[in-house]
Amino acid sequence: MCGNLIYFAIYWLKLLKIKNEPTTMKGGTHVNEATTNIQDFSSASYRQVVDLALELHEKNKDSIGVLLCEGTDTSIDKAVYECVYPELIVIPVGGCTNVTRLLPKVRSTLANFKLYGFGIIDRDALSKKEIKNLHNSIGLYVTKLPFIENIICSPEVLKIVCKDRGIDFNTLIKQVQEELMKNLWQHLKETLPINLAIDEKDRLICLKISASTKKKEIEKTVTDESILYSYRDKIVASIVANHIGLKGKKAYYGYMTNLIQNKAYTNELARAFSFVVPELELYEL
Repeated sequence: MCGNLIYFAIYWLKLLKIKNEPTTMKGGTHVNEATTNIQDFSSASYRQVVDLALELHEKNKDSIGVLLCEGTDTSIDKAVYECVYPELIVIPVGGCTNVTRLLPKVRSTLANFKLYGFGIIDRDALSKKEIKNLHNSIGLYVTKLPFIENIICSPEVLKIVCKDRGIDFNTLIKQVQEELMKNLWQHLKETLPINLAIDEKDRLICLKISASTKKKEIEKTVTDESILYSYRDKIVASIVANHIGLKGKKAYYGYMTNLIQNKAYTNELARAFSFVVPELELYEL
């Protein structure tokens, strides 16, 4: 408790100094030269992150807290989460290990300033049990889909992309699904010791994996309708990009960032993203 009070006092002393320091213009907006500059979040302390969060909160008094996420300040992760959670200051801190390492103390320290602290990571291959344990132990949230690429390439989002680019949605979705199914089938056939059944008529891949140690068979069915949600490879963004006239996933990230910032689509995209990202629950401060 004493340590938190000391930190609280130090912060306000810093803030008084910052308010008297000159600001510079950068990219058309005022940027305070005293803003915390964290080059490498893998070695950053939670106090550095809290300092950054509080400085950003001073510039956005309407914010109610902070969301730590994966990625960098220019990554698509930040753009997506700022769209879905406009009431939070989104701070990308690199990889998922940085989010899990920093969140507990950032969360508890921000509570002293009556601010919420949240963290979110990609689901990747986490099990339901692992997801539950992470949430219960440190308050961490996990996306419903494997990667951020699945989120920005979900059918709900692609409908908006098609509207913006004047593309027929049904045609695009069929082309993307077919290519992903072919990629999945080829990859599995070459790399896994499984029984693989392909039903061309009903457009599904049925995987039967024998687990000898537990003496049982696991059956997993992937359909073309589910593949955009479940395909666990970032190549999905590259495939979508190619089918809408862009070159590679980086071009798609840039396009999506601009689309999110387009006021004509911001609210619509927020609703589309909300289907596949968790709803954050406020807790007692």
